[in-house]
Amino acid sequence: MSKIQVDYPKLMEPTTRILGSYGALLVANDLQRKPNVMTIGWAAYGIIWSKPMMLVLVRPSRHTYRFMEESESFTVNLPPPEMADVATFCGTVSGRDVDKFAAKGLTAVNGNRVSASYVEQCPAHFECRIVHKNHVVPQLLDPSIVSGCYSKGDFHTIYYGEIIACYAEESFK
Repeated sequence: MSKIQVDYPKLMEPTTRILGSYGALLVANDLQRKPNVMTIGWAAYGIIWSKPMMLVLVRPSRHTYRFMEESESFTVNLPPPEMADVATFCGTVSGRDVDKFAAKGLTAVNGNRVSASYVEQCPAHFECRIVHKNHVVPQLLDPSIVSGCYSKGDFHTIYYGEIIACYAEESFK
């Protein structure tokens, strides 16, 4: 799949649509450069510190958490509707137990501008450099969110990724 560099605002509408339906694929590499992929349904993007940012949330209990902690970057990959089953798989199976790339025939490709890999089969992706992270503080969070999203007490870490580059197939919408 041949991708061209695009301005990040072009990907905002499809990103919102995909996050709200079957989910995007987050990829980070560990210290040995091995990639791990997980599905995300929660993310935010906009301008922070005068830079375009993508914020992603990862729970410490997730296998990907170690990858994010060991990495300086991540990618957010936008799968097409035909890959909804892949997104479901990557969101329900742990990389501790299964190589999700191998299990689903996915190809990890080195990022163009960051060290994290991206998923070749996805028609679009963001390449992000981690510039900050913080932990969700339960005492400062609306109690209805705590009871609805954190019943097990596994509060997310929020990673702020400066959007360094975005790539998409010319036909991607």
